[in-house]
Amino acid sequence: MDHKTNGVGFERIAVIGAGPVGSISAAFLTRSGKVVFLTDLKTDRIETVRERGLSLVGKTDPFTVQPSLAEASKAGLAAFRPDWIFVGVKSFSLIPLLDELSGIIEPGPKFLIMQNGLDNEEPVALRFGRPNVFRAVINFAGMLKENGAVHLSFFNPPNYVGALAPESEPVSHRLAEVLTEAGLETRSVPDIKRYEWIKTILAAALMPVCGPTGLTMKEALEFDETRALCEKILEESIAVAARVGYDFGEEFFSECLRYLAGAGDHKPSSSVDLEAGNPVEYVFQPIIDFGRAVGSPTPCLETLTLIMRTQEERRDRSGRAGAYR
Repeated sequence: MDHKTNGVGFERIAVIGAGPVGSISAAFLTRSGKVVFLTDLKTDRIETVRERGLSLVGKTDPFTVQPSLAEASKAGLAAFRPDWIFVGVKSFSLIPLLDELSGIIEPGPKFLIMQNGLDNEEPVALRFGRPNVFRAVINFAGMLKENGAVHLSFFNPPNYVGALAPESEPVSHRLAEVLTEAGLETRSVPDIKRYEWIKTILAAALMPVCGPTGLTMKEALEFDETRALCEKILEESIAVAARVGYDFGEEFFSECLRYLAGAGDHKPSSSVDLEAGNPVEYVFQPIIDFGRAVGSPTPCLETLTLIMRTQEERRDRSGRAGAYR
């Protein structure tokens, strides 16, 4: 049993989103003895978890666990009375989710925002208060082999968590310990936004290159032409970050390339969604937006993003046309 830190418990955790990040988190937390409530809009995912549990393979010893509760509806959150709500949905689903939670959740639980991108924690803080909101930067990834079964494709520890309010830093430290004890090595840091920028810069270097080309992350760095695109995007993104106030030093460009070299022979989530017909999460769009605001252009990143958005729109138009045939 966890002792409370600053009055905050760590035993009852609701995970919203049964995609790779949410499922991986829920599986490790369940295995460590936490009482986990897993919910997702996709009923078939939840039904499979109820029937078979959550199974993980890949960069982990294979295991299967059964979360305490798995429901497609979030209405059960009020009765569950979570200590924490881990948000693992796509960023474009965040505001509708907050609208729904505002009518369900009583004051009390803390929020951990596990999404990719920049500043996703801010809308949550506006609704539920900065002392109650924490941000994670996740350094693991996976792919759903089928409902309830996730292949953990890589984990480059540690993950990072940070409090939005200084008075909540002791809670952030304990949260990092809880995640580490569960098998997801995590470090609490005082400036989590610095790590958000690093993660988003890394995502920007590969996602808009892999999407239009259909290449895996490994292939994108093996071909001279696409590697040059990745390097150009890195340069643009690092320049924007510096103008915003995050200067990562002279070695950062090389460090990014070394990190990306270990990304593996699989496709980023944006490519998987593009090919599967799902809405695409453009986690790198904020770099373009910040660049415009601070006068630091990102022509390469912006061009590839526009191409990728056009591919998505064309795919969706074709799908709608097919529905009428």
